[in-house]
Amino acid sequence: MALAQRVTAEETFQLVPPVLAAAAAAYQRAHAAELEQLTLMGQQDLSVEWTEHVRSTVLTARRRIHEAHEARVRFRDQVREFVAALRAAGEPTSSVLRYIRSMIQLLESTGAVVPDGRRLESEVFAWALEDCESR
Repeated sequence: MALAQRVTAEETFQLVPPVLAAAAAAYQRAHAAELEQLTLMGQQDLSVEWTEHVRSTVLTARRRIHEAHEARVRFRDQVREFVAALRAAGEPTSSVLRYIRSMIQLLESTGAVVPDGRRLESEVFAWALEDCESR
C-alpha cells in the first residue's frame, strides 16, 4: 500500500486509502460484536452443566473472538504498511503520529468508523509507535 498521491484533479485525491478505511471499519464492527457476545457469555453460569443455550452462547463468543482477531490482523497489516510508507518517505515518529490522528479523525468524520472514546485511536497509536521503533 502506498501513500495517497496528489493528482491534478483534487476530487480524486484520497487521504485515507479505501482498503485501510474498509479494514478499520471491519475491525471496529467485529470488535463491537465480540464485546457484545462476551457480555452475553458473562451473564451465563458456566460453573454448572451447560444447557444448549449456554453452549450456543459460548460457541458464538468463540466465533466472534476469532472474527475480531482476523479483522484486527487485517487492519494491523494496513496500518503497518501505512507507517512503513511514511517512514520510507523520511517522516519522523511525531509526523507519523499526526498522520495517524488525522487518519482516525477522517475515518470518523466520513462515517467509516464511529467515535469510540478514542479506543481505536489509542490502539492504532500503539501499533504505529511499535512500527516506528522497529524501523
